[in-house]
Amino acid sequence: MSLLREICSIALFRGVREKEPLASLCDYLFKLEPGYSIEEMIDSYGHFCSVLYSLRPDCDLSAAIWDVLVDDMNPYLRYKIDSIVDPESAGKQSSLMKLTAQRELELLTRIGSYTSFDLKEQLVYDGYLPDFTSSRIDLKKRYLKMIDSIDTSGYGIFTRYDFFRIKDGRLVPVINPDPVSAVDLFCYERQRDMVAANTAAFAQGLPFEDVLLYGDAGTGKSSTVKSSARMFFDKGVRLVEIPKTELSHLSDIIESLSREPMKFILFMDDISFDADDDRIGVLKSVIEGAASGGRRNTAIYATSNRRHMIKETFSSRENEIHRTDTIAEQLSLSERFGIRILFDKPDRKTYLMIVKALLEAKGVSFDDEQIERDAELYALRKGGRSCRTARQFADSL
Repeated sequence: MSLLREICSIALFRGVREKEPLASLCDYLFKLEPGYSIEEMIDSYGHFCSVLYSLRPDCDLSAAIWDVLVDDMNPYLRYKIDSIVDPESAGKQSSLMKLTAQRELELLTRIGSYTSFDLKEQLVYDGYLPDFTSSRIDLKKRYLKMIDSIDTSGYGIFTRYDFFRIKDGRLVPVINPDPVSAVDLFCYERQRDMVAANTAAFAQGLPFEDVLLYGDAGTGKSSTVKSSARMFFDKGVRLVEIPKTELSHLSDIIESLSREPMKFILFMDDISFDADDDRIGVLKSVIEGAASGGRRNTAIYATSNRRHMIKETFSSRENEIHRTDTIAEQLSLSERFGIRILFDKPDRKTYLMIVKALLEAKGVSFDDEQIERDAELYALRKGGRSCRTARQFADSL
C-alpha cells in the first residue's frame, strides 16, 4: 500500500507517526497486505475506529492528528523555539529541514482527509463496519501559522491552557481556573493599573519588576494578579501558581521555563515565612537574579497579608539588638520586590460602593438604605469589611 509506505517514511514528525491514531491506522493498512485473513483486517479496522472514538468524541481523524501534532516536540519545532530563546546559538536552519517539514505536513494533511468510506473500500466485505469522519483541516497551514507566532500562541499544552500549577516540581495545567477578570473587580483601580502596566511591559519584552501585593485579607490581591495575567494571554503570558511547599524547586522551575518561548508569571499566593525558613534564601536569590538580568521570561508576583512576609516571633523581641536584626531581615526580602503595592481594608463608603457595583453588574435591583443596612450587618457577622465580604454578600442575594 502506497499510503502505508508514505506514513512509515515520516522522519521529522516521527513522534506523530508513532502515536495514536496513526499507529493503529498503520496496523490496519499493514493487515491489508497479502497474508492476512479478512477477519484480521476487520478486527484491525475496528480497533483503529475504537482508538479514534476514544481520542475524539466527534470521530474526526483530521482533528485527532492535529491534537498529536500540536503536542509533538520535533527538531523543526525545537529549532523555532531555540531561535526565539537564544537567537545567537540557534544557528542557521537547513533548507532541507524546511522542505521536509512542508512535505510531511502536506502528507499528514492528506492522511487526515481520509474518511471511513476511503478505508472501507479496501475491504472485500459488505457487513457492518464502523464509520468516522474528517473535517479536512489544512494541517500544514495551521501548523506553520502556529510556528510563526509561537511566542504568543504557544505550542502543545500552552495552546490549550493559560493557568498552571507546580505539583511535585512539575508543571500541570489548571483545568478550571478562577474566571475572574478586570471587569469583575471594583475600586482599587490605582493598584490594579500598576500591576497591569508592569504586566504589559513584561509581555512586550520591556523592563519589568517583580511585584509584591500586600495588605488585608479579602481585598482582591489574588484576583488582581489573575485578572492582570488574563489580560495578556494573547501576548504569550501564562500564569504559574507556585505553592509555598514547592519553593525549594523554584530555581529548577525557572531554569526549565527559560527554555520556553513564552512568558510566565510565577504566582505565590498568601505567602509568609518563619524567620528560620530556608526558603527565604531561595526566594531572595531568585529575585536578586532578576535585578541582575538573570531572568528573561519569568516574573514573580506574590501576595501576602504581611508587608514583610516574615513572621516576628516573641523571642525576636527580647532585646533591641535582636529586634533590629529581625526588622532588617524582614525588610531584606520584601524590598527586593521592585514594586510593592498596598491593598488596605475598604472604609464604609468604599465597601458599600463595591456592594452596589456588584449588584448592578448582576442586574439586581435594590433600595439604597436597605442594602446599606443589610451589607453592614453582613460585614459585622463576617468579621469586617472587605472586597471578598462584599462579593459574598452580593452572591447571597
